[in-house]
Amino acid sequence: MSEEREFCSKFEKECTALRSKKVMLYGTGEKTKFLLENVRGFHFEGILDPQLENEYIFNTKVYPIQEAAIRKCSIIIVARDHIVNIIFARIQEFCNRNEIDVYDVHGNKLPYAGDRGISSDIKYWGTGVSDIRKTIAKYDIISFDIFDTLIQRTTLTLADMFQLMEVQGMVPRGFAKYRIGAERECQCQGIYNISDIYHKMAQSSGWKDERLQKYCAAELSMEKRILQPRKHMAALLQWAADIGKKIYLVSDMYWMKDIIIQLLRGMGISNYQQILVSCEEHKSKKSGELFQELKKIVKSDHIIHIGDNRIDDIRMAEKCGLDTIQIMSAYELLMLSDMQGFLNSIHTFQDRIVLGMIMAKLFSDPFSLNKHKGRVYLDNRDAFIYCFLSPIIYNKKLHVEDQLLLAVYNEFLEDFERLYGIRNGEELSPEFENALTNWMTVHDDRITLEMKKLLLQIQKL
Repeated sequence: MSEEREFCSKFEKECTALRSKKVMLYGTGEKTKFLLENVRGFHFEGILDPQLENEYIFNTKVYPIQEAAIRKCSIIIVARDHIVNIIFARIQEFCNRNEIDVYDVHGNKLPYAGDRGISSDIKYWGTGVSDIRKTIAKYDIISFDIFDTLIQRTTLTLADMFQLMEVQGMVPRGFAKYRIGAERECQCQGIYNISDIYHKMAQSSGWKDERLQKYCAAELSMEKRILQPRKHMAALLQWAADIGKKIYLVSDMYWMKDIIIQLLRGMGISNYQQILVSCEEHKSKKSGELFQELKKIVKSDHIIHIGDNRIDDIRMAEKCGLDTIQIMSAYELLMLSDMQGFLNSIHTFQDRIVLGMIMAKLFSDPFSLNKHKGRVYLDNRDAFIYCFLSPIIYNKKLHVEDQLLLAVYNEFLEDFERLYGIRNGEELSPEFENALTNWMTVHDDRITLEMKKLLLQIQKL
């Protein structure tokens, strides 16, 4: 049974009780497409997505969430399980006020609550680098996913990167909407490359090819600017190579192989045998065919694959006979940590940029939360200054004399300027600044005495 048919069949079975309800689907990914095209007997009234209101996706109109109240519809959040709670946290106040029932794709009604807390019983919390090294040592062939495994963007989401391009004047306003929409269309049609995306953009935007070529070059330039290695994973790859393992990189990606090689080389990652990328091989991890191709190349079934995506990197690799190790992306760690509530405090794009910087700093190490099972403890002075004090200093425009504090603050400013393009941008929202301050106040047991003194110092300025 195909992934599409399997998902739809499971949905029909688990969501039988929703057949009598009018429903709107929250989410614009391929699983929403699966439901709209294959599932019958449900009253799907439309799609909800705050970024694509009044657009048409999968031949279905996208509405603002207010439409669910107007039409008296229930909502099904179509997203990965660990993302559902985050989306629900954003919309639950509105839904509660308007008596809207919200469900996940398994038919579970989501309870209204303020703080959903963290999961302390996740098996992943018991994993560490030493465990992975022991496992790697048993294999001759090691396969790594690339994006969000070996390298990561320093924005909260990919969509934020496109908006950054708009903010910096690299592309016109509206680019992000067209770029996101074009890729969604390509995803629905199967394997695609960057040229396919921009071809779709030409159709939807009316922009000429010459203009779009400049925008594509600008996108690559921005990728180079915001990408950084996940140092612990890059070090793991290097260690594996040093002990004689053959390393292969496997990616479902729209950038061509030569571009990915450039990006990796710029971050000091080069010690691998070969890269297999979906848009050149015309095979994907999602279908399993890219893993089958890897097996043909290495002439072995005794391979272990390491990646962050539970479906594409783990389930599909295992279906193809590979052993696997799942690591968490920085974004997933943020969602699983006790800092997940920060997302509810985001009110401006400036907030999103700063949270992306914090996320990249705190969760680059995929095992950063394991010691305390999802709870963030800050025992690193520089990370504390960078992630919590620097945004407050920046926002309040405080004059800092402490030289050690100032050095880290300047590092924050340099990163902010690199990402945002300007040194003195908009202020953070009061809600986001308060979230930073409140976290330090509520969780003062998770910072050292030295850090408490620094916090008091900032509060007195």
